[in-house]
Amino acid sequence: MKSTILLLPLLPLTLAKSTTINMTTEKKTCTPSFDYCADELIKSKGFTESDLKDALKGSDVEDEDLSKILFHCKNPGDVGHPKVCRDGCKGDGEEGSHSC
Repeated sequence: MKSTILLLPLLPLTLAKSTTINMTTEKKTCTPSFDYCADELIKSKGFTESDLKDALKGSDVEDEDLSKILFHCKNPGDVGHPKVCRDGCKGDGEEGSHSC
């Protein structure tokens, strides 16, 4: 009985910590074969800037500005085949219909 009483004050801290972790680890998602601007992947698909920069590593566009990159969704949550859009990436609001 005493051990339960001692652990009860720690419960709110444990719950708060797990809630914070769950809020910051959003699931990455995209529809395979669709193209997405980097800002859309970050804004609504659960990707981070770091995720997208990692996807550029080793490519010939590794040092380009993310706002000018069009990514192709290879598998749910996996993007690649980056393409540079010299005039910026454009989306018309529909799922995966982004282009240069």
